[in-house]
Amino acid sequence: MTARRKLSVIACPSLRPELELVAAKTGEDVSFRYLEMALHNRSTGALHDALQQAIDSTRGCDVLVIGYGLCNRGIVGIAARDIPLVIPRAHDCIGLLLGSTARYLEELDREPGTYFQSAGWLQAARDAGGQGELTFGPNSNANFERLAAQYGDEAARYLVEELETFLMHYKRLAYVATPLSETAALAAEARSIAAAQGLKYDTLQGDIGWLQRLLTGPWPDEEFLIVRPGQRVGLASGDRLIEAI
Repeated sequence: MTARRKLSVIACPSLRPELELVAAKTGEDVSFRYLEMALHNRSTGALHDALQQAIDSTRGCDVLVIGYGLCNRGIVGIAARDIPLVIPRAHDCIGLLLGSTARYLEELDREPGTYFQSAGWLQAARDAGGQGELTFGPNSNANFERLAAQYGDEAARYLVEELETFLMHYKRLAYVATPLSETAALAAEARSIAAAQGLKYDTLQGDIGWLQRLLTGPWPDEEFLIVRPGQRVGLASGDRLIEAI
């Protein structure tokens, strides 16, 4: 009898509801570790360093799955140690929730000024805000008073202006609906955020097939990169996005 493969997953908390739904349905032997949501608001190096530290401290599994996309190049340079890494060839978590890079790019081509949200993104942002972290985007909790308390008045004025400029580029908020029990309530929350910001609102039907393949395999080369021990992640040309070097 073949022993079951044991997976360990290091992922963005924005993917938590869907990943755990898939794991429960498939019965895979999976352990999860979620990094801080706030890493999205810091430098590219912050995400890279946090991922590498998590990889270096992981033991007792056969495969280490990385639940991040390219994510502003935050995964570039991370290295496999003794355990192979499996990484989706995705730009970010939204492509994974939509089921393919092609569909993600189609949505951006159709409406370039789109801000995407999902159940996990809304929940993770709410949790981060409850823990006192600053969150950004259409449902940001950042205001002058909070920013000034942390960074001083001059920096706070600059950051408020930058946030306003950032939001000016968005015309649509698109909520990616996945088969979760709470998705209707969260879609209503996303609709309210869009209305408050004067954004057009759309609900997009998600597809968690890519996430299912991430946890269960097989890992076809067109969708996943396998990084063997001693290799690290490099940028690749075209729609491959990343390569092992």
